[in-house]
Amino acid sequence: MNSSQLEQRIREGIPIAAQMAFRVRSLTLSGITVVGGGEQNHNVHGTAFAGSLYAIAALSAWGLVQSRLPKGAELVMARAEIDYRLPVIGDIVAHCNIDRETFDRFLDDLQQKGRARLKALSIVGSDGSVAAEFRGVLHARLRQSAGGVD
Repeated sequence: MNSSQLEQRIREGIPIAAQMAFRVRSLTLSGITVVGGGEQNHNVHGTAFAGSLYAIAALSAWGLVQSRLPKGAELVMARAEIDYRLPVIGDIVAHCNIDRETFDRFLDDLQQKGRARLKALSIVGSDGSVAAEFRGVLHARLRQSAGGVD
C-alpha cells in the first residue's frame, strides 16, 4: 500500500480524520510521517488541541501497521496513552517507526496464529524537541469466513 492508498483507506474507514486535514507525508516499510493541519486542530491558546495531537499520533501508528497488513486482516488500537510535553504551534507532525525484525515477527504471528499484537511508538515534534509521545498496542486478526480464514 502506498501513501495515497493509505490516505484513501483512512478517509473511508475513519471519516472524521478528514476534518483534521491529515495527510501522509511519507510512508516506507518501517516508517510513516502523518501531518494534521494546524488551522483545523488548534485550541483557545493557539496551540495544537490535545485531542488532535492524540488522534494524529494514533493515525501514524495505526496507518503504518495498516499499510503492511495482508488482505483479509483487520486492525484495532487495543490500548494507547500519550504524554504531552510541549505545546505545538502550527501543523501536527507525527512520526512512527517500527524496526523490520519486530514488524516481520508481528506479520509471521498474524499468518500463523490468525492474530497478533504489536507495540508502536509515535513521536510528535515541536521546534526540534519531543512535544508528545504516543504509545499504542495494536491488535490485528485475520477475518474468519464460514470455511476458515479469508
